[in-house]
Amino acid sequence: MRKIIKWATTCIILFCIYLIYNHFTYDFNYTNGEKDGKLVTSPNGTYSAQVYYQNYGGAAGGVNIFVNITFHLEDNVERTIYFSDAKSKVQLNWLEEEVLAITNYDEYANRSVALKVGKEIYDEEGGACSTYKIKKNYVCYSKNS
Repeated sequence: MRKIIKWATTCIILFCIYLIYNHFTYDFNYTNGEKDGKLVTSPNGTYSAQVYYQNYGGAAGGVNIFVNITFHLEDNVERTIYFSDAKSKVQLNWLEEEVLAITNYDEYANRSVALKVGKEIYDEEGGACSTYKIKKNYVCYSKNS
């Protein structure tokens, strides 16, 4: 009986450590997806935006979309700024040097947003918005905000 209690306590402690670690070190970064093929460069060439699609759930699933920004002045570091369920109309447009408009809508939902690169992110479900690292470094938007 003692071995079972020790084992269960150890599992619970390890799970709690994992949750705390994930809360403080979570990176909003997606890399596994298929490129849209349309690279959109900012007006003065400092940034490039790329749309990626990611299938999920097999035959009855759907498609996620994420947008990564390449920071050309920072050794071409790539960071995710947008993650959502893909809608039928997807388009990227630079409004200003550091403001990217992401259009993602259909007749049922609109997940379009304009984000300031390096300062704002969008996570449709808002999971990233509740983590310490994201709250500290970005203004985070979700479909409920």
